[in-house]
Amino acid sequence: MTKVIMDCDPGIDDAIALTVLLAHPEAADLIGVTTIGGNVQLDKVTKNAQKLLTFLGSNTKIAMGQSNPLVKEIETAGEIHGKTGMDGYQFPENSLDYPIASDNAITFMNEEITNSDEKVNIVATGPLTNVALLLKTFPKVAEKIEHIYVMGGSIEQGNITLASEFNAYVDPEAAKIVFDSGLPITLSGLNLTENKAYLTMDEISQIKNLGKTGEMASAILDFYASAEREKGMTKIPVHDACAVISLVAPELFTKSEKFNIEVSLTNDQFRGMTYPDRRVYAPDDKNIEVLEDVNREKFVQYIFDSIQSHNK
Repeated sequence: MTKVIMDCDPGIDDAIALTVLLAHPEAADLIGVTTIGGNVQLDKVTKNAQKLLTFLGSNTKIAMGQSNPLVKEIETAGEIHGKTGMDGYQFPENSLDYPIASDNAITFMNEEITNSDEKVNIVATGPLTNVALLLKTFPKVAEKIEHIYVMGGSIEQGNITLASEFNAYVDPEAAKIVFDSGLPITLSGLNLTENKAYLTMDEISQIKNLGKTGEMASAILDFYASAEREKGMTKIPVHDACAVISLVAPELFTKSEKFNIEVSLTNDQFRGMTYPDRRVYAPDDKNIEVLEDVNREKFVQYIFDSIQSHNK
């Protein structure tokens, strides 16, 4: 079992990722959830974290993070995740009674990691603003971070622009800080999540048969799928679940060799573009492995089993 902090912006696929993570306490001890403005504004993603943790019966601590990226104003994705960021299901009225442990995710993460008796993993499924500020504000904390599992970027196509994935596009300056940190990183990029780690509409429909948690997951995924279908997609990617599952079940994935990955900071369609240094004479201090493929049948079954386990 490894200690984990999940830095996220729930977000419907974040919700599925968190549901999966909490289903595996034998593999991951979730010691904190930190929120970051991304899919929708910070207050909304924080409320969504409260809703989820209440619904799933967790007592994990929540800390609120940054509302905006390091440099530019935030751009959100409410058209995909709905006005609340997690539309499609009516969570219990008492969900927002869930306590907020801290309104400063940066100091919260530093304290939790520094005081841990073992190294801590970070799973980051939103813009990397919180993680970047943690590393810059408390540089010694890097000694206690074992690995960072990131959903973001791509070594192929973009989705917010032709070249840039949403999380990297929202705060590329933060992504660059994290990617350049030298810490070991596993990257779940669009090259995997959009093309190979998806659910079909039939599978989303089947999830509702997996008890109360399945009804919740199916309802929010159905809302998410409706937005994706409007863009012409027939396969519904579950991006953020990849970052979690690559931590708790890495055997499901095929990984690349390690790369250094550059992040474009331009103010055009290439802003947030992530590209690996594949040169023969690239520097030797490579720290980022990219998930290239997944056993989709086992990936889907892992999500199903994780959702169903919450009903025991």
